[in-house]
Amino acid sequence: MTKLAKKQLRGEKTKKKILEVALKLFAEKGFNKVTVDAIVKKSNTSKGSFYQHFRTKSDVFLERFKEVDTFYLEVYKSFPPNMDPIEKLSIFTQKLMRFLEDEMGKDLMKVIYSAALESDEHTYFLESNRYLFKILRGLLEEAIEKDRIDPAFSIDDLLTMVTQAYMGAIYHWGLQTTDRSLESFSIPLMQTLLKGVSK
Repeated sequence: MTKLAKKQLRGEKTKKKILEVALKLFAEKGFNKVTVDAIVKKSNTSKGSFYQHFRTKSDVFLERFKEVDTFYLEVYKSFPPNMDPIEKLSIFTQKLMRFLEDEMGKDLMKVIYSAALESDEHTYFLESNRYLFKILRGLLEEAIEKDRIDPAFSIDDLLTMVTQAYMGAIYHWGLQTTDRSLESFSIPLMQTLLKGVSK
């Protein structure tokens, strides 16, 4: 292995370590109560290393959402081309919600949502270039093309409704003290929404 390759590997390991420690601290203490100093101390790294990989604390969340979006893209690519687009939307929602609960967890999602409300640094919920929004737009366009959704609804309005349903389900789940799953909150809502816009 070359020196450059070794350096890149060390850099990736350091970035992963910072990411894991930061997310754990955010979930335990809340985004605003965690400093960069605390992250580098707990991860046994340096401020220089932190800022080499992340411009701000918020970029830690952005990095995590890039990983999440990669999973969404894999789910989308797994659908057979001839599958009904409404079924695709339902399955996509189900897998998305399971992933958020299993891989992100309720504590971290609560922190992410509260941080997004408190800081204008958090733009990933509205970032139209994310795979999530591109996938949803593609599925909704396909549903209209295949005459499964009423074309009276614009793509932008449909996309807004779906993302609002997702966010509402996640927020409501975050408020609950029960063991009820995120999927159980989101699926009935999504089914009702799709029924309302279907032909």
